[in-house]
Amino acid sequence: MVFEGEVDDGLKQNINITATACSFGRAAALKQFMDGIFQIKVIGIDLVIRDVRSSDPYVMLSLGNQSVRTQFIKNNLNPVWNETLMLSIPDNVPPLVVSVFDKDKFTTDDFMGEAEIDIDSLVAAAKALEICNPTDPSTQIEKVTDGKDKNPVVNNGMITVADGKAKQGIVLKLENVESGEIELEIECVPLTQ
Repeated sequence: MVFEGEVDDGLKQNINITATACSFGRAAALKQFMDGIFQIKVIGIDLVIRDVRSSDPYVMLSLGNQSVRTQFIKNNLNPVWNETLMLSIPDNVPPLVVSVFDKDKFTTDDFMGEAEIDIDSLVAAAKALEICNPTDPSTQIEKVTDGKDKNPVVNNGMITVADGKAKQGIVLKLENVESGEIELEIECVPLTQ
């Protein structure tokens, strides 16, 4: 099962899911709370130099009062963190804040950019699939747009559904910095699995 996740002039996507005997809008899906976690993989693209010839980047992800971070990768402007970061899904999902820093041994870590993305649509899709039968082959997904993200989204990929989990790939342009992008692969995993 796959549905569109394209960005139209910076507009974010919202999802309506319809299935046989299961029809509801985004508002109804967001009213119901689903215990679960976000599993997030991170890749840096063309990050800025903050040391003499390179940087030792790490990423901090914040969702409300929760924060997690990657390990730093030495001398790399296009790091691929082979880590899966986990954040619990709160009742009211705030924007996901992505901050990038250069690890320094003897001084304060250098700022390398930040981005913010609203991930309500992904959560709405995961909640809707939990309410409907995600194995029902008649489940269809439509795209509706409304609202704006704070950052320019370079690529707001497809939201895919497999094994009852909703997953989305997103590429964000970092702000307050000369260059750089962050690629996120976010998966909503209900605790019922």
